Amino acid sequence: MNEFLKELPEEIYRLTERCRTHVFKRFSLDLDFSSDTLSVLDYFVTELVTEENKGTCPPAGHVSRMNMVHLFAPTLGAYFGALLANQFGGRFRHTDKDITAWRFEFDSCFIRLNPVAVAASVIAQQEVDGLSAILLSSAKLMPKLQERFDAVPEVLDEDFFSFCTWYESIQIANEFLAEVSLKDGRDDCSSENYDRLLGDK
Repeated sequence: MNEFLKELPEEIYRLTERCRTHVFKRFSLDLDFSSDTLSVLDYFVTELVTEENKGTCPPAGHVSRMNMVHLFAPTLGAYFGALLANQFGGRFRHTDKDITAWRFEFDSCFIRLNPVAVAASVIAQQEVDGLSAILLSSAKLMPKLQERFDAVPEVLDEDFFSFCTWYESIQIANEFLAEVSLKDGRDDCSSENYDRLLGDK
């Protein structure tokens, strides 16, 4: 077992393994927590919603997509968060609560997100009510981070809501905040500091 898997909450580990099983049964591919597997995850979502919509890939927000959100967002979100833990370091929190409260906090930079909300937005191809799919940082860092994202070339609409695009955005944020930390000092990425600066956001 990969060492980082031992640190996952039991519920996240269970859902992550379920995600890997689903993908292996469909494609005979093993999700190994590398960034290369995110394109497989995106394709898996397309297959799911197309099958649910009787062979036609439905548009954003279609009922076939929304039906899949409730069934698969926790599973796919758990895998996505586990992959982030493997690639960047970090931890899940509040997984004993409703999925709207789940958080993943990075060790490598001061960023928090809800991986289930990310998965829900990928499945629905739009934001989903009650699930906030955004990268959050401190009030000090957010304007700088937004300025960095504003300089990134615009993503095509059909590529915007994807695990691959989310991962690329996280890479950009991680690299940028690493540069900021060289000038201003590394931020405290403890759970206590996340709670102090972000509360329950």
